[in-house]
Amino acid sequence: MATNFWKAKILLASVLIGYFDFGKCESMKIFGCKNDNVTLSPFHLNIENLNNWIFKDITWKKDKDKVADWQLDEEVKYFTPFTNRATLDFKSGNLTISNLTRSDEGAYKIESLNLPEGEAVNLYVLDKLSPPTLSCSFEDGKIVVSSERPEDSRFLNYKWKYAGPYVNISESEVQINNSVDFHESISCILSNPVSTTESELFLQSCVPKENQRRHRYILIGSITVVIVICLGILFILRKCGLLNKK
Repeated sequence: MATNFWKAKILLASVLIGYFDFGKCESMKIFGCKNDNVTLSPFHLNIENLNNWIFKDITWKKDKDKVADWQLDEEVKYFTPFTNRATLDFKSGNLTISNLTRSDEGAYKIESLNLPEGEAVNLYVLDKLSPPTLSCSFEDGKIVVSSERPEDSRFLNYKWKYAGPYVNISESEVQINNSVDFHESISCILSNPVSTTESELFLQSCVPKENQRRHRYILIGSITVVIVICLGILFILRKCGLLNKK
């Protein structure tokens, strides 16, 4: 009985912890492009009563380390590795970081005398996307087109652009039926919060030439059969006098 009692208490505690963790508000995400600039604002931190606020001192921190520190009538002090890369605006409290690197990622927060405490803002530094490399294969009358994943695939979104129907095997792979026009093309559009790019692939490059000829012959043969059948029906109807002769 005692064992069951403690098991029940542990289970209840786990449920409560999960509930309260789930209920936490997620910090705002700010995205910057590698080697580019980004501006962090106190407004990103959901600080109350910030409008018309006059700063007399400002301290920006990344995690627990100082990025910039300023006191009224004094020069701004910037800290490594942000020296010569950070700029602080005294009026707005905005912090601009240039020449972004992956090591700049982290949780940023502003502190100032009498300023209500706000949430931290999480900075992510992403690579600018290059056009994806597309490849394809042909098997059992199906064409499978794949897009190579970039090295930095965080917050990545795939979108396929094709005139006909296709089936998603995964977000980076699609399958197309062989009964298509081989002169058509399919495009893959990659995007993340800082960039968008696109690549195009012609389906003709995916199918061996013998299969293309077979596909063409089948198509021509099907049309020929339809024409022959129609002519046969017309001949029979005319012979039986079912068609009026003018």
